[in-house]
Amino acid sequence: MPTHMIRILLLFLASTCVMAAPPLTPSASPQAAASSEAPIDRAAASLAAEIAAISPPSPDDPAWRTKAAALMEQARSFSSDFPSDPRGMEVMVTIAMMLGDDEQVDASMRSLLAIAPSKISAGLAWAEYWLGKDPSRGREVLEELVTSRPNAIRYAQRLMKTLLAEGPAAVRARFDTLAANPATLPQAARELDILARVNGLAAASIGESLRANEPDDLPLLIATARGYRHANQFAAARRLMNSVPEALLTDPAHVYLWSDVHYADHEFERARELLESIDMDALEVSGRPGLFRRLKYMIPLRQITAEGWPAEVEKRAADAANADNPLAMLVIEGREVTVELFEDDAPNTVAAFIAAADRGHFDGHPAGQVHRGFRTILGDRREDDGMPPWTIPDEHELPQSRPILAGNLVAYRTSRLDSADTTFFVLHFPAPHLNNQRTTFGRVLTGLDVIREMNEGDVLDKVRITRRRAHPYDPIVLDDQGDRVPLSILLERPFAPTEDPPPPAVETPS
Repeated sequence: MPTHMIRILLLFLASTCVMAAPPLTPSASPQAAASSEAPIDRAAASLAAEIAAISPPSPDDPAWRTKAAALMEQARSFSSDFPSDPRGMEVMVTIAMMLGDDEQVDASMRSLLAIAPSKISAGLAWAEYWLGKDPSRGREVLEELVTSRPNAIRYAQRLMKTLLAEGPAAVRARFDTLAANPATLPQAARELDILARVNGLAAASIGESLRANEPDDLPLLIATARGYRHANQFAAARRLMNSVPEALLTDPAHVYLWSDVHYADHEFERARELLESIDMDALEVSGRPGLFRRLKYMIPLRQITAEGWPAEVEKRAADAANADNPLAMLVIEGREVTVELFEDDAPNTVAAFIAAADRGHFDGHPAGQVHRGFRTILGDRREDDGMPPWTIPDEHELPQSRPILAGNLVAYRTSRLDSADTTFFVLHFPAPHLNNQRTTFGRVLTGLDVIREMNEGDVLDKVRITRRRAHPYDPIVLDDQGDRVPLSILLERPFAPTEDPPPPAVETPS
């Protein structure tokens, strides 16, 4: 059996309920449990045991095929006796996938989803089965699933990813077809909103095209704005949201989006004002628990950021008046970004950045992870750069530690303290949850749009220090034994890079 088929089969098996027998209570014996089971549960348990006995699949083995055919009949009989219970159909689909019986897979899956339409994982397994064999047929299955359950986000997400893999023309054709019919225009807006979370630029472009014919369609406008937001084009999203009469933006999700696109560009009072206009008591009982929890978490953070912003504005004004903070020029894919380094606030981290830049460490490095709406990671360590392993002590607990805002440069570290080195990230969006947990050592003065438009693999061509103070920059670092030494001393030690360095630890966005 091809590897992709085994993966799909395992995915489907994980999505079914027949594989899990009812748990026994501590005082119940297997015999007592069996005697207390209803006939339907005993029959389902028998199916589960039989399907486990023939896994993994061996369709080239005649004896295995005989057992599979017998189990297929047993499952068909179960479904005949208990037509409203999906467990028999689940076994039939599983065996059909094992056998590669395409016709039976389709027929059994349609029957299963007719009985249990909420089994989204089963529908996705059906799509993956076909995408591995015949992508065109897989796309047809996804379109059938989306049509049957237009509000099932996971179906639409998978369809959007499939269309994007085919190319822009396939995505455009899907939306042109939906938008051409007034009856399916609402579905176009729903799918565009989902596309925005998968590929913001594609959604924004398609949304603007659709809105040329439907300029007053609010769901299309919201989905287009969401596309811009997920593409880090916050000003464009703000333009759209601000064009709508405030009385029409009553959905808390829309207000949240509107707040986001102000918050991203440090319009904190307006962002907080919008979130605080949401009736949280009504939202709590509205059947949208995920949105309620998210907003309950975000509202206090927006308040903290808004209250701390005036002090940061004063600090920035003082920096500008003193005009002695170091400056650096980052060249990314030929485009320039000017950054200011907060030497008074994170002196050792700034010294480490300048020392690495002077050695050309950053030059020619591709970007690491790009998290739209959060950050872009730059400056990953390379084991072949002739620098021994070292990290720098954290400085986020210093009294003058700066808040983490859009455009700030922040030392990247894992959850382990003092684990930062030359890797840093630039924020697309304020991250107050990281305040006093990560070291902020600079901010973008010009060219934040360059950072926000980066894709993974874009190259940081070079970093040049264009202004510095009149003293050496020799940071204190931690060597591989945890001892604190000046970097200049560490670099004098003999060092041979390992052939297979361990991969860097990954810190996921919050």
